[in-house]
Amino acid sequence: MPAPDFLSGESADPPSSHSEPPSRPGEPPDGSPPQPTNTNADPPVPAPAPFRAAWPWVLCVIGLDYLSTLAYQPSIAFGAAGRLAPLVTVLIALVTLGFALPVYCYIAGRSPHGGGSTALLERVVPGWFGKLLLLVLLAFGAVDLVFTRTFSTATAAEHLTFNPHPQWQQALDDATRWGDTARAGLPDWAKRRSDGLWHRQTVVSLVILVLSTATGLLFFRGYTRNFIRLAALTVLVYLVMTLVVVGSGVAYLVDHPKLIASWWADVWSGNWRPGADAPSPGGWGALLGACIPLIPALCLGLSGFELTLMAMPLVRGRKDDDPQKPRGVIRNTRLLLTLAAVTMSTYLLTSTLVTTVLIPPGAQEVNGQAKYRSLAYLAHGGALSDGQSAIAMNPVFGLAFGTVYDAATVAILALAGLSFALTLASWIPPYLNRLGMEFSWSVKLGVLAYLFLALKFVLIAYYATDIDAHRAAYLTAVLALFAFAALAATVDVWQRRTARGWRKVLRVPPVFLLALATFGACTILVAWTRPVGAVVAGAFVALVLVLSVISRAWRSTEFRFEAFEFADKVTEHEWERLMAADLPILVPLRPGKHDLRAREIEVRTRHRIPGTLPIMFVLAEVADPSNFNQHPLVRIARDEGRVVIHITRCCSVAHAVAACALELAKTGGVPEVHFGWSVENPVTANLHFVLFGIGNVPWMVYTLIRRADVPDDRKPHVVVA
Repeated sequence: MPAPDFLSGESADPPSSHSEPPSRPGEPPDGSPPQPTNTNADPPVPAPAPFRAAWPWVLCVIGLDYLSTLAYQPSIAFGAAGRLAPLVTVLIALVTLGFALPVYCYIAGRSPHGGGSTALLERVVPGWFGKLLLLVLLAFGAVDLVFTRTFSTATAAEHLTFNPHPQWQQALDDATRWGDTARAGLPDWAKRRSDGLWHRQTVVSLVILVLSTATGLLFFRGYTRNFIRLAALTVLVYLVMTLVVVGSGVAYLVDHPKLIASWWADVWSGNWRPGADAPSPGGWGALLGACIPLIPALCLGLSGFELTLMAMPLVRGRKDDDPQKPRGVIRNTRLLLTLAAVTMSTYLLTSTLVTTVLIPPGAQEVNGQAKYRSLAYLAHGGALSDGQSAIAMNPVFGLAFGTVYDAATVAILALAGLSFALTLASWIPPYLNRLGMEFSWSVKLGVLAYLFLALKFVLIAYYATDIDAHRAAYLTAVLALFAFAALAATVDVWQRRTARGWRKVLRVPPVFLLALATFGACTILVAWTRPVGAVVAGAFVALVLVLSVISRAWRSTEFRFEAFEFADKVTEHEWERLMAADLPILVPLRPGKHDLRAREIEVRTRHRIPGTLPIMFVLAEVADPSNFNQHPLVRIARDEGRVVIHITRCCSVAHAVAACALELAKTGGVPEVHFGWSVENPVTANLHFVLFGIGNVPWMVYTLIRRADVPDDRKPHVVVA
């Protein structure tokens, strides 16, 4: 005998990840989560930040990551582009102000609570495809977190290792000899395994990482007032000293215009790299064609935008800000982004021009001179391209000033990696939790932070002095984050314009689409050239996928229910009345049109339910089955006197039905849940339940109720006929 048309364990066709459930009263027509209309309930508010600060102070926190790139960016620019470096930097400034700044200003308005592009992407691309896309974004975010720290540490070690102070160099020599002596007493297998590890720069890098980690333990709770004060002091000192170096260089170039003329003559004649064959001069078109392919190598100067959005909860807004749409916070964050972008672009342009023109090309290519520390080279009074000493630029330059500048550079680089690492606890674990991985206990213990810290030590020791490996991975992650941000902004604008009825040709935002194409192409090019960042990100994705699948399957019978929200006051009062019923009978239905009168007759006949007992129909609709926890919306209506409990925003039909029965069982009579018999294959049913939330409903409802933490006499009964 076929099963009746009320809900059985057999699942319907799996829903498309792009389909949305039909809107209901109390639920917006665009499918977005509705706001509760219950005036007695507290309105949802974002998680409170430890404190809020004026945006100039938050700018100092952002400056740790953003402005610290001045320590190495001019050297990287010359290494990648030669004498074309200033021209390529002009393009980098245009990309910053024309692409990155508009994208992140838009995201700041659409995600003002610290989620950044991650939160926006999760909202605009739902379903399993969205979760996979989000996982890839988190993977590159994790790579960014790790290699920001390792690359900053390695470049800080470059400044310390090659500081020419005699006493310091003597101390490093003594430490190196002591290490070699200690290694001589090790067993042969230990000597072989430690070959190449006891390198001066590697040891200095590990020491810096240990000291910055110890400093981080003081601020383990996140961005505190003391951390912001330390950041402000560090950024202020570094910017002032950098301004002295760069400003002195600009003044020297103004007084010696022949240096600029000589540099431009080399650029125009094709003499872009010393010792390389010069191409035939081709005018501005040839220059532009030579500069554009070099853009990806110089994009580290864009680092810092994503961190700005993560730090948005720190920004103080207006007193009358709406917690859901804090316009004051958004405005101040956009002001912060603009000022940071303009300041950084100005510093990059001037510092690259000064170092490219004034520093001899040979010094730019040799470790210990200007490579990875070109501004420090000038601060120490290094030789200029015209044969003069940099002291001719400014008499304060020399050993003392250069040593102080090295110390300021090391401080901002060490804190730059630490500031990004502080976002770890509030960024990655919540999204992994929504993938089905339980991370509440690990966040309390800091397990993920310790795992990433251990990975940083391993990478520092493994790559040793190969700073380019750290840089390539860091650059890949930065470009990938920009590409995902542009993708999220593009999709969001498309969806909003679609909802407003715009024509298709006008729905695409051209600036965001160009930004997506630019950053996407740059990411692919860098990953193809040096794939270390993509490999680490791929390993992260594979590991999390395996763990999340195992965890989600293991926790599939967990009662992942937060609370019901009610669509209106009528529903809330009706729910209270149902909770007081003596023996409620719940009959789950499939979504679609139903003749409730015929269904009631069929159910009462087959389940032998007396006419004196009231029947309540439950209609649960799955919204996004990829979500793990659910906060359903309930609307109760009557159809010719028959009660229909309509539950939307579910990630699993079984969990919604079980939650409904358990909530009604708290007071009054213990309900019964009646199902039809299922003819579905058990394996298919379980797979549909895990992936789409709609399979094996009777058995899962029974399991969830049986495992619920309530007294046995208050557990609803499940009847299958």
